[in-house]
Amino acid sequence: MRSLSDHYFLKGLLLPCLVLLVLVSGCGPKDVHQETASVAGQPVLRVGITPNARPMSFLEQGNVAGLEADFARGLAKAIQRRVRFVQLKWEDQIPALLAGKTDIIMSAMTITPARGYRIAFSQPYMVTGQVSLVRVQDRNRFGTGFTDLLHPMIKVGVVRSTTGDLLISQRKNSRGIVRYDNADQALAGLFDKEIDAFVYDLPMNFYLGALYGDKGLVPITTPLSREQLAWGMRKEDAELLDMANAYLMQLRESGRLEQMIVQWIPFYASVYNTGQ
Repeated sequence: MRSLSDHYFLKGLLLPCLVLLVLVSGCGPKDVHQETASVAGQPVLRVGITPNARPMSFLEQGNVAGLEADFARGLAKAIQRRVRFVQLKWEDQIPALLAGKTDIIMSAMTITPARGYRIAFSQPYMVTGQVSLVRVQDRNRFGTGFTDLLHPMIKVGVVRSTTGDLLISQRKNSRGIVRYDNADQALAGLFDKEIDAFVYDLPMNFYLGALYGDKGLVPITTPLSREQLAWGMRKEDAELLDMANAYLMQLRESGRLEQMIVQWIPFYASVYNTGQ
């Protein structure tokens, strides 16, 4: 999982209610034969996506949906290819790309130095951060951000191998961290009081807070980090990188980029200063 100043500020929360969940079985990627209309001989753009992060990417009635899906279809149309979504486990995204099984990762991937050694990133299209989701009765315990989470008695849940996992692991003893395979498991842990807080990407935790607000969950609107989201490609694929950046520039200059983001994440423009 937006220019974000060093002093983060948030003004609202609300996200659309959409549904997901796809678990990928087997060791290899699973091609989803959901493609844009094509002409004979039109090349394919194979998009690596992990559809378990609503509202960014998820499954709806068997189809890949969300902000990243809209971006993928728009990019494919702009470069005259037909899109093919390849569903992957999150930890398999970069290996599949490097093995030539996909052409681009479009799955709310955060730019990090470690990933930058292995793959090339497009220009960022969104600034985000990690936030905590907590039980509403505990909201006042977590108002200062990291300080509260680092208390040895506090159990923090994360989704395995995500940016939130890395962020918390760098700062908190492993005995105070509970790792889950997906957000649904972490939510169950929060409801069952197995954990005190669930740290996850801002768009997703704001969505979950809106979806489960009537059941007693609320996001803490103090970001724990500043991150940029971008699309990943092989370093040798300079042509695709240039085309992806040109598509982003066109979206940004036309105002369409912010419109697409706000469509899936209402009030995004009021949450952050969105200048890149």
